[in-house]
Amino acid sequence: MKIEAIKVSKIIEQNFSYIMHDFYEMQIEYLSSLNINFKDLDASLVVMVLADKLYKTHIKNNTFKNIISFKNSYLKSNYKIEGSSLKIKDISKILNLPRETVRRKKNKLIKEKIIFFDKKKKLYSLNLVNLDKQVLNVQIENIIKFLSKFSSFLYGKNFFLKTMSRDEIKKDVNNKFLLYLSMFLDFQIAYFSKFKKIFDIETTFIFLLCALHTTAQLKKETKETFNSINIFNKLKSINKSYGLNATSIAEITKIPRTTVLRKVEQTLKLGILKKDGFKRYMYCEDSKDYLHPVIKHTMDSLGLFFIKYLEIYLKKD
Repeated sequence: MKIEAIKVSKIIEQNFSYIMHDFYEMQIEYLSSLNINFKDLDASLVVMVLADKLYKTHIKNNTFKNIISFKNSYLKSNYKIEGSSLKIKDISKILNLPRETVRRKKNKLIKEKIIFFDKKKKLYSLNLVNLDKQVLNVQIENIIKFLSKFSSFLYGKNFFLKTMSRDEIKKDVNNKFLLYLSMFLDFQIAYFSKFKKIFDIETTFIFLLCALHTTAQLKKETKETFNSINIFNKLKSINKSYGLNATSIAEITKIPRTTVLRKVEQTLKLGILKKDGFKRYMYCEDSKDYLHPVIKHTMDSLGLFFIKYLEIYLKKD
């Protein structure tokens, strides 16, 4: 049975409080790994775009069986994946980042030998030695967790005849590593680029952490499942606070506390987060109208994301 992305997105919308908790958790884990490794989230976005382009070029320029598995693409690549050209203006447009910011981050990455740039050929290469395995492992783990949880959930909704086991998914991800990873990066680039239209990547990190905490507390307190609108109504109907203070946010995100306070102030002015009497920050129930375009985009993207992953999973070697 062919599953349409729009139907998956509809299920995500109807079960927003349940599914988005797992999604927020995935995003927090990923951003944490990027921040620990690069200590610069804007630079990590530039790496994402360059790496994604390099992986796609690598797949295109090599035979199918020899390069897409984890073992062959990483352990037998001489520690480099090369052959891509991208202009600063292109990266700027993709990420909604100013050109000068992209230029500075690119130079920083070259200086740190995370990427190389051949001025003569005008080609980038990715230095796998300096691309921390922690980031890679988080990416792989997120792909496996995402597919297994979503397939299990959709199986419960009678979308599948059987659920996909974690071991089956892990084996397939290792065998078709670059295909899965490229798809993962496509999604992340589009997701964070959408948020960049509202605020910067550090503020996005803080917002997602507060959203995760709110949905986690709701999930703990009630067995009810709320859609993308009713979850805000639920927050308005209760008197409890599900917030995090600035110190906790700083400890989890590794963003300096003074920076957290400055970034949080932006979200308070926009009405996206709110602060209680104990200076704890949480999802603001009145932010649904402002956030709705991003939430809608996320749910649509997740539906398509899952379908594309499913196509890779079902594709024969």
